[in-house]
Amino acid sequence: MTEVVDKEAANKAIARRFIGEIIGQNQWDRAGEVLAADVVMYHPSAPGPIRGLEAVKAMLTGFRAGFPDLALTVDDEIAEGDRVVILWTARGTNTGELFGMPATGKTVKVGAVSTFRIADGKIVEDRICEDTLGMLKQMGVVPE
Repeated sequence: MTEVVDKEAANKAIARRFIGEIIGQNQWDRAGEVLAADVVMYHPSAPGPIRGLEAVKAMLTGFRAGFPDLALTVDDEIAEGDRVVILWTARGTNTGELFGMPATGKTVKVGAVSTFRIADGKIVEDRICEDTLGMLKQMGVVPE
C-alpha cells in the first residue's frame, strides 16, 4: 500500500511540475524531464490530438505568446494509479497575438481540468477540459 501511495505522490509532483514550472514559468527547455517524447495532448481548441513533445510545446508556447504574463495555479489534485487529475486556473492579459487573433488587451481567468496519464516518470497523455468559450467571451472575441 505504501508503494502505491508513494507512486501516486510522485505522479502528482510530475503533473504539478508540468503546470507550475514548465508551462507556468515558461521553462520549455526542461519539458523533456516530465513529458514523454511521444506525449499526446487532447485540447478543446485543437482539431485533434496533439502528438509529440515538440507539437505540445508549440501549442502551449503559442498560447503563452498571447498571454505573456500567464499565471497558473493548482487548485486541487487527485491521484489514483497512473492517473492524476488537476483542477487549475489560468490568469493572464491578452497582449500578444493568439493563434492569428490580434491582442485584445483584456485580462482573463479560465478554469480547467487536466487528466494526466503517467508512465515511467513522465506524462504520456494530457486530456484538458477548459472553458475556452468563457475565455473568448472575456477577451471580447465572442459576444456574451
